Amino acid sequence: MRTPRLGVKALIVRDGHVLMNRYIDPDGSTVFALPGGGQEHGEDQVAALIRECREEIGALIEVHQAACLFEIMMDTRMVDASPIPPFHQVNVAYWCGLAEGEEPGKGTEPDPGQAGTAWLPLAGLDAYDVRPTRLARWLESDPSSRPFSLGAGG
Repeated sequence: MRTPRLGVKALIVRDGHVLMNRYIDPDGSTVFALPGGGQEHGEDQVAALIRECREEIGALIEVHQAACLFEIMMDTRMVDASPIPPFHQVNVAYWCGLAEGEEPGKGTEPDPGQAGTAWLPLAGLDAYDVRPTRLARWLESDPSSRPFSLGAGG
């Protein structure tokens, strides 16, 4: 029996914009998702997030506190919707910042389909295809009323 995988995600906000990985679908459309990925056995969450961000955004980050928890359950790939074995990942998103002098760029091991990064305006996230959608709605909401857990979905 497969068990859920644990993932860590970076919420880096600067000047009213959130940093996202940018993916290009085979049909040419653009999809956005937070940087981060799976925690490896024996690796603590902070170390996993620092490693994942180096791989995906090419920058050293500083990890602050947990922001929210969201689960992903899907049987198709996020980027091209091709079938995959059932996938379940529990993600802990952390508020993070770029370390002094760091800027996002080309990562050492970008995700498949990743075409760089983008700063998306928090006030206009609904104009972009952010995955999962409920995370974009959470980021747009009043911080005083945001739940910690966003639940499960694709």
